[in-house]
Order: sequence, then structure tokens, then C-alpha cells
Amino acid sequence: MKFEGLSAIALLEGAKGMLALSIIVLINLLAGQELHRLTERVVVWVPMSASHQYLTSFLHFIERMAFKNTAWVTTVLLLYASFRFVVAYGLWYRLRWTQWLAFISGSIYIPFELYAIYLDPSRMNVAILLLNLLVVFYLYWVLRRGGVLSSNALSE
Repeated sequence: MKFEGLSAIALLEGAKGMLALSIIVLINLLAGQELHRLTERVVVWVPMSASHQYLTSFLHFIERMAFKNTAWVTTVLLLYASFRFVVAYGLWYRLRWTQWLAFISGSIYIPFELYAIYLDPSRMNVAILLLNLLVVFYLYWVLRRGGVLSSNALSE
């Protein structure tokens, strides 16, 4: 079997790593700046009000975490991005141990996603949970079926 879905999951994992790297750059660019004044200037170009829920949440997160502990946040996000890139690489090349890593890491998020739905039953939270469940169940299916390709299948 070829398990084509592993390539899609690898791309998703790579996108998570790229998002983490983007947040690292953003946090380090914004460090030491007046965020609310900067937000007023940026909102002019973005079709979003300054009181938008996601923008407000992101600003509060940056204010609480990043400016006090920029080095710590950068380190944690770099480790997270590295982990995601390793998993993406391994899934792309069908390495069994990364299939297990992806399965375990995806499964760990499920209780937190359920709690997020409990706190805020929005479509976005439900969609994130459903996507994660789809990925975890697919990885479970791959692991049960013996997701390692034979050397003959790799050469085709």
C-alpha cells in the first residue's frame, strides 16, 4: 500500500513548523514596540477591526509572553518547529517511527481541543478537533496496516 494520506499529513506538519517560525520572526520583530499603536497602523491595511477576537487574543498573548521572555518563547517555538519538521520529513519518506510520533502528538491534543470546545463551542474549534481526529484515525489505520513500504514499492 502507498498510504498517500501520509504526504498530506506531512505537508500539514510542515505548515505547522512554518507557522511556528513565522511567529518567532514576528515576536522578535515586535519586541520592545508599542503594540496597540502598531495595531492601529496595521489595521488600516487589514480588513479587520482592532477589536477583532483573534487579533485581540494574539496581542494579549504577545504582551503576556513574548516581551517578558522573548528568548524562552523563541527557544520553545524553535523546538516545536524542529519537531514538526522532523515529523514532516519522516512522514513524507514513510518512516515508521515518525508515524508513531505523529499519532502520539496528535492524540495528546484531543483532550485540549475538547476543553476548548467546552469553553467556546465555535465552528473553528470543532473543525480543528475534527481535522485532528481524522489525522489521528488515519495514522492509527496506517500503523495497524503496517505503514512501512517494502523496498520494492519504494523503487517503483
